[in-house]
Amino acid sequence: MKKKIITTGDGSPSLYIEELNESYHSKHGALSESSYVYIKKGLAHWLDQNNKKELKVFELGMGTGLNVYLSYVFSINHKITCEYLSIEKYPLSLKEVKSLKMKESLPAPEHYHFFDQLHEIEWNQMFSQSDFFFKKVEKDFFSIELDNSYDVLFYDAFGYRAQSNMWQEKALKICYEILKPGGVWVSYCAKGAVRRSLEKIGFSVERLEGPLGKREMLRAIKEV
Repeated sequence: MKKKIITTGDGSPSLYIEELNESYHSKHGALSESSYVYIKKGLAHWLDQNNKKELKVFELGMGTGLNVYLSYVFSINHKITCEYLSIEKYPLSLKEVKSLKMKESLPAPEHYHFFDQLHEIEWNQMFSQSDFFFKKVEKDFFSIELDNSYDVLFYDAFGYRAQSNMWQEKALKICYEILKPGGVWVSYCAKGAVRRSLEKIGFSVERLEGPLGKREMLRAIKEV
């Protein structure tokens, strides 16, 4: 699919897929969205609720690697040991990633080497940097086998209109199954049908104030 580089509202870059009329991040701000939804309302929330310094993160949709990088910086800053697994069915090429020049808009320049490394390492192999253990897997979400050992789940599929199957009960049920009791599911999505499906499956769902340019988002907790 043909992609073009766009500059989002906060000045950070993203990719736009013309065939799907869909961008990889919010047009209001790629960096703002990831920082708010996945770090502040996901990782930071989990840390606030748990007296632990070790966690496992599962990410659906690695995309440009923005969530991975921000999670790495967060983990280093908070002295957390983090095991992070990211799955991507349609990986970007190294050429596409470099063309974004995303590092120019990222925080913490002292960690830019990690952004390069996460894209340069081979798929399906564990890579560690400090106490951050990262693995990226090129696979379909419906065919991957995982145990229920994850503390935080970043749900970052394309939007409902472009990828509706990823927002149906079948996919959301897999999320429930791979999270530990008390685990956090978080996404930019605020669609009512998705919220109702999450509740039906057994999640306790919160509607939160959304990131820049968006009214609401969802966070769901697997009941203990």
